[in-house]
Amino acid sequence: MVSIIIVNIIFAVLSIILYFFINSRGLADGPSPTVFNLILSLLFLTLWLLFGIFRGREGKTSFFIFAIVFWAIGLGISLVAMNLGPNPLILVTFAFMAPVNGFMFFEFMTIQLFIVCMFLPLIITCIGYFLGRKKSLKNYDTQD
Repeated sequence: MVSIIIVNIIFAVLSIILYFFINSRGLADGPSPTVFNLILSLLFLTLWLLFGIFRGREGKTSFFIFAIVFWAIGLGISLVAMNLGPNPLILVTFAFMAPVNGFMFFEFMTIQLFIVCMFLPLIITCIGYFLGRKKSLKNYDTQD
């Protein structure tokens, strides 16, 4: 059980850190995100979808709880930090904004829509988990 939680934490932290460095173009100041950043954002969501499916097929409810807690804490800190002005928590905000930063490529994207996009990894992870659980339960039913 503990090893599963450690794998989840390592996956989550590494994916956030990796995307913080490779997909942060235009996050604070600088040039706007490009199509490449959009592709990276879509790959990030695909990665979490597949990881959710994998964990769902294993039937690990602990992953579902972990995903909700992880994303809720990160998003909660991000939303609070955005309203406090300059503070050290802004790095958490950047870390959770960077993976979906590619969606800012679209010119119609306002900051309000971008904040909604920050919830996409949580939603996609939950969808992946339930798809994996459904597939797992379907395989279990056909074995009888």
